[in-house]
Amino acid sequence: MVLQIAGVIEDPTSIATRRRRIEAMLWRKTTEVFLQGMMFSELATFIADLDCKLHTKLLERGSHRDTVAFVECELTRKRLVICSWREVGTLHNHAVLAIGTSGIERNHRFKPSTLLLLDPAEGPPTAMGTCNAQLDYASWESAELRRYARYTTANETLSVVLNGAISIEAGEPRKPP
Repeated sequence: MVLQIAGVIEDPTSIATRRRRIEAMLWRKTTEVFLQGMMFSELATFIADLDCKLHTKLLERGSHRDTVAFVECELTRKRLVICSWREVGTLHNHAVLAIGTSGIERNHRFKPSTLLLLDPAEGPPTAMGTCNAQLDYASWESAELRRYARYTTANETLSVVLNGAISIEAGEPRKPP
């Protein structure tokens, strides 16, 4: 999704059929890591190897509070952020793409409390909407950080903890997604 938004690839549905360029490299890597996944440090290296002028900043393992602060900061810098959460009581991590925040403005100051997300598990990448999931991490009244965030999609609501993130500075898109 990041590569499509950044204008690096045109059609994510055609990466399996490409023999050259970034799409072929992406397909090879995807098939290598499909069953076991990859760490954010490996993803940062992979993005650098693509040589498509994307810059990354990494928070591989962080506390819930540190990760929320990192994601908020990087989003204010107009960067896309892939963040990782795990459901409370489990060890399985799930990655989503943070594309913005929602919150309230008081005294001319914006206080974010919710991340707006694109979740590849909620539908095919070609069906990207404005957002298809949200992660409420703070009380909108006081902006106090909650112990657990509430992850909400059209199909479910979970108590989760953010635990890592990688921001990607794409600059201006080369082509519209």
